[in-house]
Amino acid sequence: MSLIEEIKQALRLEIRPNSQGLEYLEAVLHRKDLESLSSLLEKYIGPAAKESGKETTLPKEIKELVDSLGGLRKGQSFFYRRDGDQVIYAALWPWESDPNRITLKCGVRKEAAGGGSHEVNQ
Repeated sequence: MSLIEEIKQALRLEIRPNSQGLEYLEAVLHRKDLESLSSLLEKYIGPAAKESGKETTLPKEIKELVDSLGGLRKGQSFFYRRDGDQVIYAALWPWESDPNRITLKCGVRKEAAGGGSHEVNQ
């Protein structure tokens, strides 16, 4: 089972229309489900590369991926793991307008030869 499949099974989500099967998931979840989501992300990806409330420096190709998703603010979290020529990633964006809601952007992106990345989905 893939990360996206397991997230869809385990959590109540409001899935956004631009989601693309098992390649890209964009959804809104309730803060009470954050612990369950974090456990799944750590199981499949590992610990957060950027934790909420903290600053971090990401490799150039990962920063490009983050920028294509809309960037990261201080209160947001980002997870990623390289797996061969793919990057598995998840971004968590708590809503400023409603602290009980969190947007999740999660997917798989192929990296181009030479370490740079190009968008396959989103």
